[in-house]
Amino acid sequence: MYLEPRRRKRRRSSPWRVLILLLLIGAGIYVYLQIKQQQVEHPFIPTPTPTRSALSYADEAEELYLQGKLAEAIAAYEHALALDPDNVLLYIPLARLLALEGRTVEAVQRARQAVEIAPENAGAWAVLGMAYDWSGDVVKAIDACKQAIEFDPTYAEGYAYLAEAYADAGRWTEATEAAQTAIKLNDRSVDAHRNYGYVLEMQGNYWEAVKEYERALEIHPNLAYIYIAAGRNYQVLGNLDAAMRSFQRATEVDPENAEAYDQLGWAYFNLGEYEQAETYLKRATEVDPHFGQAFGHLAINYWVRRNYEAAIPNFERAIELECIAARQRASAFYVTIEDRDSDAAGPSSDVALRGDFVPVSKDNLDTLRATLMPRKEDETRVNARGTVTFDTQTGKYRVELEGLPRLRYDQVYAGWFEGVNALSGDPLGTGPLNVKPDGSLEAELETGWVEGPRIDYFYTLGLAYFYMAECEKSYPLFDAALQIDPEEPNALEGIRLCQEAEGISQ
Repeated sequence: MYLEPRRRKRRRSSPWRVLILLLLIGAGIYVYLQIKQQQVEHPFIPTPTPTRSALSYADEAEELYLQGKLAEAIAAYEHALALDPDNVLLYIPLARLLALEGRTVEAVQRARQAVEIAPENAGAWAVLGMAYDWSGDVVKAIDACKQAIEFDPTYAEGYAYLAEAYADAGRWTEATEAAQTAIKLNDRSVDAHRNYGYVLEMQGNYWEAVKEYERALEIHPNLAYIYIAAGRNYQVLGNLDAAMRSFQRATEVDPENAEAYDQLGWAYFNLGEYEQAETYLKRATEVDPHFGQAFGHLAINYWVRRNYEAAIPNFERAIELECIAARQRASAFYVTIEDRDSDAAGPSSDVALRGDFVPVSKDNLDTLRATLMPRKEDETRVNARGTVTFDTQTGKYRVELEGLPRLRYDQVYAGWFEGVNALSGDPLGTGPLNVKPDGSLEAELETGWVEGPRIDYFYTLGLAYFYMAECEKSYPLFDAALQIDPEEPNALEGIRLCQEAEGISQ
């Protein structure tokens, strides 16, 4: 029998169901409008992660420092400063680490900023003293350290940095007293023990210096520069095994420390292991292509093996880099009035213009510039002005002057550098300046070689050229050595050999 399909009953919507749906739709519209008005956060935006604080970066920097990773610690402190630029407690350790890394221009800059932010903070003044000393300005270093001690007579590092500055000034009694005071104030201070070791080393007390360096390493066992200092003293004492262990440890603590490789290579050289020495000395030049001493040591290593072709470019590079480093220490330029017939090696006290050198580009000593002005007591009656732009890489400099008063017929103007000397050790000067009748001058000049490279670099390079039958290149080098020491026997012998060789060839 056929059955018709059953018809399904249509379900009627419940009024309550309709009401709930309407409420949900209304709530959705409300939320959408709130989001559009930015009063409610979008539900699908990822939850933001917390921003790191300056304190977090500072803690990281301290941990990196304890691991001996100074370059990374510096970067962390810089991040912290970017977030908290008015915190003097960040500038002080940063300036110290910059000095330890050899970045002395930046160290002085950061230390000065610390003093500007907190002019009565002993730590800021102390680290400024350290930065000045490591950049070669001993007088300013001593003054800054004394200021630190005045603000806090119990601050150990103030005395430690003062001791180092006194040692660099040759003031041994004051250096010793300051160093011992630093240790009495804080026997756990790395800088107190390290700097006392430095004072002892500078006085030739190498055994006691080693003890202080080792004490510093007990406190902080991951500082490469202290291992280098200890190794240097062990070497003088004749304990080459201990010296090499110290230098090797320095390379392990800081694999990017050129001085550690240089010292280790030089230790192998002194043992007569020239191939091993070459490996480490080359590594030093690779780590720091601007480290003149490493190139000099590498050149000598080639020289003793009679590899003159390899010795020559390394000696030349060493001389070039040491001259650049010396020129970069130029602190000021001044113009004096001199007697026309004077044969004095240095400037007179009659200063017409003077100005301090400052880097043209921040943290870059390749180009320095000084703005020259009269002395304050002469400003009202003298309208003279000038500038000096100094290319420390090439030694070339440009002097521009205007408004200089006319001199008597028996007088001349001369320019002088402060902080850099001629090969002879005398102040580096321009000689008489050809100032025009209107008191102006524009001159392009050049320093040439300056005091800085070791004398043996010059005469040994000259002898290398002699053995390569290139005496025309030898004579200027022998002459440079004789400017440093007029009685240098190797230079005199080199001249004799070249003259003899030329006489035979003729």
